[in-house]
This record gives sequence, structure tokens and C-alpha cells, in this order.
Amino acid sequence: MHSAIHFPVLINVLGHVAGTAAFGALLALLVRAALRDPAGSARAPLAAAGLALFWNLGSLAVLLSPQGGAVAEAVASLSFAVLSLLPGVLLDLALGREHRWLRTGGYLVSATAALAHLAEAFGLPWGSHELGLNLITYGFGALAVLAAILLARGRGADRGASMRTLAAMSLFLLAASFVHFGVDHGPASWTHELLLHHAGIPLALFVLLQDYRFLLLDVFVRLLGAALLAACLATGLLAAAQALGLVRLDRAAAIPLAAFLTLTTAAIVAFPWVLDRLRGWVQGALFRRRQVAGAIDELRLLRPRDEDDFLEQLAHVTAAFVQAKRRLLLESSRLEEPPGRASLRAHALDRSGAPAARWAEVAVPIRVGVGRYRTLLLGPREGGRRYLSEDLADLDQLALEAASQLERLRREEQHRLLAEAELGALRAQINPHFLFNSLNALYGLIPRSAADARSTLLNLADIFRYSLQGRNQYVSLAQELQIVDAYLQIERLRLGSRLDARIDLDEAARGFQIPALSIQPLVENAVKHGVSGKPEGGSVLVSARLEDGSLVVDVIDDGVGFEAKPQRAQAERTPPEPAGGHGLHNVRRRLELCYGDRADLEIASSSAGARVRVRVSPHRPAGVSAETELARPAS
Repeated sequence: MHSAIHFPVLINVLGHVAGTAAFGALLALLVRAALRDPAGSARAPLAAAGLALFWNLGSLAVLLSPQGGAVAEAVASLSFAVLSLLPGVLLDLALGREHRWLRTGGYLVSATAALAHLAEAFGLPWGSHELGLNLITYGFGALAVLAAILLARGRGADRGASMRTLAAMSLFLLAASFVHFGVDHGPASWTHELLLHHAGIPLALFVLLQDYRFLLLDVFVRLLGAALLAACLATGLLAAAQALGLVRLDRAAAIPLAAFLTLTTAAIVAFPWVLDRLRGWVQGALFRRRQVAGAIDELRLLRPRDEDDFLEQLAHVTAAFVQAKRRLLLESSRLEEPPGRASLRAHALDRSGAPAARWAEVAVPIRVGVGRYRTLLLGPREGGRRYLSEDLADLDQLALEAASQLERLRREEQHRLLAEAELGALRAQINPHFLFNSLNALYGLIPRSAADARSTLLNLADIFRYSLQGRNQYVSLAQELQIVDAYLQIERLRLGSRLDARIDLDEAARGFQIPALSIQPLVENAVKHGVSGKPEGGSVLVSARLEDGSLVVDVIDDGVGFEAKPQRAQAERTPPEPAGGHGLHNVRRRLELCYGDRADLEIASSSAGARVRVRVSPHRPAGVSAETELARPAS
């Protein structure tokens, strides 16, 4: 094979095909970048890529044309002229905005060399290809060395200057490769063709991409890397075919061989794209699969009232996307198995399971918070179609988008609550001095003998002051329990012997930081819904301690519990409050927004009393900013 093929012609054709592909792709990327940012300085890179592309196309035209002819000579001269302009643009790129006189000198050398090539093509006496090649070789060799010295001395520690220095040295090597154009070469000198003639392709790309390194990865690793692997495969197939005697190659087969390798490489590179388009057409036409991008856009256009409303709309959109006849949104706690790593993706179900879910064919876990999941069950599809692996992958994408949208809703709700809290604080601070001055005046009117009345007024002032403070979102547990004690003293005055209250505080937990007014509503709930509902009264115990670094606060009462409240609400024909009242619901929601799964609110209630437990971890979960820092022990 080596003796039968004219390797310089083969290497030249393949080299210029590779150059055409590389510079064509680069030019397309630069044009797209210029369209996105018209104000950017992309004229020099565009000019360099265009000149390099024209040079490769011209050289290909000469190689593929019949020997001799005026047209071939004209194209060859024009290609040499274009090639002579390329080093001037590359030197401009290598220097950046520095050394304008050196950049001007480079353009003058390039223009003179290009004119020398064109003059010989038109038969002018002073035209000479040899003169043009020598100008490029020696002129730009000297200019590149000078540019490298100036850049290295000017900013030796600057990374950008170092890159431009390397670019200048690459330009010198590019200029040195022009010597080859003036050397006559025979059929066996294919190494010279590869190392010298086509050395300009990677060197020019290196200079051109010094300010576009993101394109270097895109062009070489993705496109040219795939093309190189495809070319190796095509060459291996051809060599195997020749070894088996399936094909015979002679000296005249260089051009057909280059065409075969080029077309085979292009077919291999384009095969994944064609296969992807064909698969999309088959899935859409035969299996009637919708594009998941449309369903994702539909999710992004939803305007839900809250998270529960979003989840209901998500279930509707997802079921409509896969054309499921039935759907059901479950709490993860109702699953027979805890969600493991494998089950956190959409997966098919064993329909021989529990009767309640026997109709379901697919389960889609949806992350609704840190460590919390809901599960969407989907039933049979219309037309009896089965769920394919592509459908499960699409459902995973919808679940990821749903988690992102839920996180966005949670952030918006936090901002809304913060804005409402700030507005409430502003309203409360319209004239706080009037409130406290009035309380002080009342305190002065109460006789000293009425100690209980004076103490109650002071406790009431402390509670108002604590409620109206807007500076500290987090307070120590000791501060919170001081307000709890003030509240209990007021309730003792109202209920008398019917209320027996006690606070048990572990000294190690005194400095634990918690959100302000996160315990007092629980105690108020115990008094309001528990003790005050019993004619004989009852007791309230507030216990706070540390367990494995986490804060545990129990509010225990032996009142009537929460079960009787909905019955009274129904008898009065008024909307029932949440279990334990709105105060308990608000505390639960606040803990969920601040801590996610790092805080937990447990409620146990019966006719014999109730216990509300708050557990807060001292760690900060990922994604929570310093402004919403989780509770932590104070140092």
C-alpha cells in the first residue's frame, strides 16, 4: 500500500479537508458569537478564520483539478496571496492591543508578500512566488521572535502575556513552515507534507483561539476529536479490506482514497445526529410520544397558589403528558418501602402489591424539600401502551423541574413572609412610645398595694416589647423562656389556682439560638386549647434540653386536648381551625421554611391532654444563606 499510493497527494488532500472542517466550524462559532454580541471585538478572529478557510478551499481546488491550466494557476496564486495575509492577522491577535508599530509592520510584510504572488500570476516583472515565501518566512520569523521578547519583558507574570508569547512563538513556527512551499518534493516525502505543509493548521488555530479557549474545547475535543476517531476507524476498515484482497490500490488512487476516507469519516461523525433525529421521528410518529420540553414549559407557566396547589397541577400535567388514565399523589410515608437511591427515580411498579395501588404502573418520586419526598402514582396509559425507558427518563426530567419550581416557590414565600413581617414591624413601630408611655402612666396610677396588678402590667410591657422588636430574628432559648414566664404569670392571674405552670430548662440549652416567638405560641396554645377548657383547670410543663446536640422542647398539658375543638367549631357553624389552632400551624410552617428537615414539630393529643415537641438541629442545611442561619448553640 505504501508503494502504490502517492502519499504526498493523499496527505495534502486529507490535511486540507481537515483544515476546511476545523476553520469552517470555528468561523461558524465566531459568527454566532458576533451575532450575539455585536459590540465585541471579533473582526480580527473572523478575518483570520476566513483567510484560513479560503486557503484550505483553494488548495483543495488545485489538488482536485486536472494538472495545469490557467484557472488552476490563478487559484493557486490567489490561495498563496490569502495565505500570506494570514500571518499578519495572527500577529495582530498575538500582540493584542500592544505594540501597534509591530502589528503595522506585520500587515505591511503580509501585504507585500501577497502582492508578489498576485503579480507573478498576472505576469508582472517584479512578481515572484519565491519572494513572497521568503518575506513570510524570514520577515515573520523575525517579527515573531521580537514580539515574544517584548511580551515576555513587558508582563512576564501576566497569564495573558504568557499566552500571547506562546502564540508569537507558534507564529514563528508557522512562518518557518513556509520554507516547504519552495522545496520540490517527491512521491515519498509524505512526512514533510504532514509536518511542514499542514503544521500551519494547528499552529494557526492555537494563535486564533488564545482569546477563545472555550471554543478550543468545543472544536477540538467534541468535533475534531470525533472526526479523528472516525478517520482512524475508516482507515482501519480500508487497510483490512486491502489485506483481505477486497480492494486494490494503485498510484492513481490517492484522490479516490481521500474521498472515500473523507466521506466515511463524515458519515461516522454524522451517524449519532441522524440516529437521534430518526429515533425522535419514530417515537413521535409510531409511539405518539410528546416532547418533554413542552411539558417542562407548561410547568414553568403554572401560577399556583401554594405548594399543594402546584403539586396537584403537576400531577395533572404529568398524567396528561404520558396520557395516563389515573393518577394519585401520595405522601412518601405511605410507601411500602422507604425511598432508597434506586427508587428516587421514576420506576415501574410490581402490580401484584397492595390492592390500594394495584392499578398503578409507575411511581415518580418528587422532592418537595430537604430530605422530603412525595410520590406520584400513574396508572395505565390510553391505548394500552406500555411505559418505555424513554418515558421514565422524561418523567425524571419532569420531577427535577418540579423540584426546582418548588424551591422557587419556597423562596418566594420566604420573601413574602419577610416582607409581611417587615410591614407588620413598621406598622407596629408607628408610635411605640405612645404605647409604652401609656403603660407607664397606668403603672403610676396603680397603688403600690396592688402588687399583682403592677406585676401584670410589667409582664405585659415585656411581652409587647419582645413582640415588637425587629432587630433580632434569632434569640437565645433563655430569652424566649423569659417571655414564656411573663405570659404564664399573666395567665395565672386570670385563671388563678386552675393553672399550674412550670418551666424546666437545662442549663446547657440556655444559649441555644432559636427564632423569636417560636415557643411562646405553643405555651399559649396549651393554655388556650387545653387547660382553660377544663372547669377544674390543669397543668402546663415546659421542658427544654439538649439531646445529641439538638434542642428538644416539650410543651405538655393535661387539658382537654385538640379533639374537642373541631366539634365546637362545627356546632357554631364556623370554619374549624387547624388542629391546635392557627398558632400551632404557623409555628410548624415557620420551622419548615427556616430549617426544612433540620427541625421537626410533633403533636400528640388525646382527651387526657396534649404534648407538642420541637426538635431543632444545630447544623445549617445546604442552600440556606447566612441570613436564615439555622439554630446553633451560642458560644
